[in-house]
Amino acid sequence: MKYSAIVGLLLMMSCSKGYTPSEHLSAKQQDEMMWKIIRYLAKPPEGLTKPERFYKGYDPYYQEQQVRYRLDSYYIDENTHYFLVSRIAPSIQEKRVATGGIAKFDENGKLIEYEEVFRTWKMKDTDLKIKAGKLFDLMVKGEPLEKYQTKFTTPEEYIEFPDDINYFDKAEKEWKQKQPN
Repeated sequence: MKYSAIVGLLLMMSCSKGYTPSEHLSAKQQDEMMWKIIRYLAKPPEGLTKPERFYKGYDPYYQEQQVRYRLDSYYIDENTHYFLVSRIAPSIQEKRVATGGIAKFDENGKLIEYEEVFRTWKMKDTDLKIKAGKLFDLMVKGEPLEKYQTKFTTPEEYIEFPDDINYFDKAEKEWKQKQPN
């Protein structure tokens, strides 16, 4: 057990090399990045339509939501920004859930593309850092993540979404369920 924890920690350190957010963004830029994506990441207030989530009147709500998220990993390859964010998840024991994604911006810094590539199961922070760090590294390298979906990893848990039912709609910038045939 102790050996696997050491191996996992070494794996996490090797995978995360170069992915520390402060290596790519100042503290102010990290905050700005989170502000640009929080309205997609966070659950909107009840009954809010998609366009309404961008109304300035909801800024205080999304500022409160942003505080709940942590930018765990970040990498920039030309105009492609890779991010890994996590937040505390509802649970009896403290657990976190992470989302790995890709964003692109125009020359003025406006978000033009956004995709959540994976969302993990909720897990203890120590496990999340290792597992989500590995997934993030694979995502940045453009490697497939399908083998980390639940149907291939049970009882280990890595990716909750996407799965056979849920997928991320890049055009709508939200998770959806596939319609039965």
